[in-house]
Amino acid sequence: MKRLKVIALTGGIGSGKSTVCTLLAQHHAAIIDTDQIAREVVQPHSAGLRRLIAEFGEDYLTAQGELDRAKLRATIFADPVKKQQLEAILHPLIRQTMLAQIEACQQRWRKGEPIAAIVVAIPLLVETMQDNKPDYLDEIWVVDCDEATQLTRASQRDGQTSAQIQSIMKQQASRQQRLRWADRVIDNSGDQQALQQQLSTHLPAWFRFNLTG
Repeated sequence: MKRLKVIALTGGIGSGKSTVCTLLAQHHAAIIDTDQIAREVVQPHSAGLRRLIAEFGEDYLTAQGELDRAKLRATIFADPVKKQQLEAILHPLIRQTMLAQIEACQQRWRKGEPIAAIVVAIPLLVETMQDNKPDYLDEIWVVDCDEATQLTRASQRDGQTSAQIQSIMKQQASRQQRLRWADRVIDNSGDQQALQQQLSTHLPAWFRFNLTG
């Protein structure tokens, strides 16, 4: 059966993954955002939120019955065991939803929707990989820039201090680790115009939308 290629898009904090996704969507890519999925699986009244609160406690809920993300983020940042407990709950739910969305995109394409490829944004892909690329992926594309640029962009975007961003970067894979897995590197060390030009001229030949499926 004919199928679209599935590409994982990854990169460190402040590398510009969201910008790249927006531009790839303009080239007819179907975008799946695992950060958005991670938020959806712990919406109020969801099975994911119930499991999380059973593990961490009712004090991780806000007065509105939503997940207190800031408190949970602080907890797992300080406690690796708690981080593992959180991942054990969330990762299977995120994977299940992601795979369902990939299949839905494949079905849309087979029915004639013009889609060039399926791009799955997975910020922490390399951090969660073992010895092999996940079997649902055809390629891994890494959005790359130097660490000073990451630091500047993330600080401006998130309103956090340089020290806070540096702490996050230390918990992520290094540039070298990400680049080791890259089937394609997207250099985002320049401005958005340079990035757009790069994507317009250097996408692989197969990255063309297919009207017939």
